[in-house]
Amino acid sequence: MNKYYFAVLLLLLGFVALVMAQEVPGLHANDLAGAKILKTDTYAGKALFGYIDGGAELYLEYGFKELTRQEVLYSGERFVVETYQMPGPNEAYGIFSVQRFKCVPVDSFSVNTCLSKYQLQAVAGDCYLSIINETGSAAAQKGSIDIFRSLRAGIKPQDPELPALFRDAKLKPFRRNLLIAHGPLGLQNGFPDWLPYFESFQSFSLILLPIEDGSSQLCIGYARISCCGEIDDFWRVAGFEGKPTETLSAVKKNGLQMFARQIGKQVLLFAIATETFPGLTSYTDLLSK
Repeated sequence: MNKYYFAVLLLLLGFVALVMAQEVPGLHANDLAGAKILKTDTYAGKALFGYIDGGAELYLEYGFKELTRQEVLYSGERFVVETYQMPGPNEAYGIFSVQRFKCVPVDSFSVNTCLSKYQLQAVAGDCYLSIINETGSAAAQKGSIDIFRSLRAGIKPQDPELPALFRDAKLKPFRRNLLIAHGPLGLQNGFPDWLPYFESFQSFSLILLPIEDGSSQLCIGYARISCCGEIDDFWRVAGFEGKPTETLSAVKKNGLQMFARQIGKQVLLFAIATETFPGLTSYTDLLSK
């Protein structure tokens, strides 16, 4: 009888180990025909400093959980494949949004992707993906796309949760520009012009949508504050008079128009536009809803 229970226990432990192995994000041996995984390393939590010392703070600010780093040989090209698992889709999109630069989507159906000559960045569920190739050739870029699609197929789809403001049809054409900052480092990397307004905040989550129309700009922000009193500091630094209210306030400063309102104790809506931005009222009306 004891041998029977021992055998069952071994089977259960093997099953648990298999499930845990499947939950680790990354490319697996049978995921992509012709791909050879040369090396796999993992880094969890603060161990990330051992891989990207000097850059790990940004990932940790977004709640980084685990990185699977792999060296892959595919179609005669070598790749470094990094799968950063984050707490959720908002954090995964956030780290993606503040690091993309001069790139294009893989296709019209994969909007949260960013392909350049040597790198493909993407969001898949709760993971931020970075695929780096050595040659920058057309074949290497195609290989990056194949690897991305294979990785994406093994990750549970999840979309970022956005406030109703950013789901409005008027803002939909610009949503690819959306940024999510989970603290000062994210804001410094993604939209440093706004950092002075939030420097006194202990912690915050900020969703930003920059919009350009020719030489005119508008940026709409939704901030969730973790502590009390900080919205008062923002109000003062931004140049608004009096105390924050739930009615939209406006001020002109240095050739810019600024708008803000407080919702409850922890939410701040904020927008800055050049005075020449066309149809500005139709956008600021969204902040009043």
